[in-house]
Amino acid sequence: MGELKQVKHSSKNMISQNARRKAADQFELSPNRCKNTFLVGKNAFKDTCNKRMLIDKGTGKEFCPQCQTVEKEDQQLAKETQELQEKAKIIKLFKDFEDGSLINQKLKKATFQNYVPPSKQLTEAKEACEQYVRTFNKKVGKNIMLVGDYGTGKSHLAVAMTKELMRRGVSACFITEEKLFTKLKATYNRKSEMTEDELLTMLSKMDCLVIDDLGAEKEPDDEEELKKHKWAQKKLFEIIDSRIGRHTIYTTNHAVTALYGIYNERIFSRIFDDETEVIEMNGNNYRLRRFEKEQEIEF
Repeated sequence: MGELKQVKHSSKNMISQNARRKAADQFELSPNRCKNTFLVGKNAFKDTCNKRMLIDKGTGKEFCPQCQTVEKEDQQLAKETQELQEKAKIIKLFKDFEDGSLINQKLKKATFQNYVPPSKQLTEAKEACEQYVRTFNKKVGKNIMLVGDYGTGKSHLAVAMTKELMRRGVSACFITEEKLFTKLKATYNRKSEMTEDELLTMLSKMDCLVIDDLGAEKEPDDEEELKKHKWAQKKLFEIIDSRIGRHTIYTTNHAVTALYGIYNERIFSRIFDDETEVIEMNGNNYRLRRFEKEQEIEF
């Protein structure tokens, strides 16, 4: 046992000696002392570092190892603080989702389990959405566009995907296009908890963003409406463009060709890039069919 301790001690000494030799080869002691100043204590007393500087033999530059270490620690702390702030904002967005402020009352309980498709096409759509969640990879961005008639369950499946991804630890957010623009406009208020840049950055970093009811914005019929329309298109492009390489899910009641007429070419090409899978959801009105079944049960 004593021999083992001796070997370990000897090994540590060798490592220490090698580190010193390496440092001596790379740096040399400077005659100058560090003049950096910093504040100390509650009274913010001004003090000077006054540590001996080192010279990097490779670059010839002088530096203070003490201040360099402190600077790196400060940078790391600033980075961690920023990450915590961003995480807190994402958590708030999750809370908004969970308490229903981002989704309507009818969609609150939407899951894969309670979506019962009335046709083969809608069954296949459900299976494709479940497969998307199962194979979700943060590092490989893939987009989905749920296209189809009103009431076929596109939003239901979109919410179900969002919930399941969140359950698996993925940062995901479901929001209608209309609510998205409302949230952005709210940041212009001085009392807003978040700036527009902060909200856009958060949306760009989300692992999966779900934009529901794409193309629901009405056609502009006067100068003021046209101005709002152009603003909305600009912001939508910024969001979609910032998410290249990440996962984005869309739902729309419009045909793909109709969306080309609603959005400019830049937005259309970003939505329907090589990574976008279009899932058709046409057929019977899912909500109406469910209502009819409920009525049958009552009778």
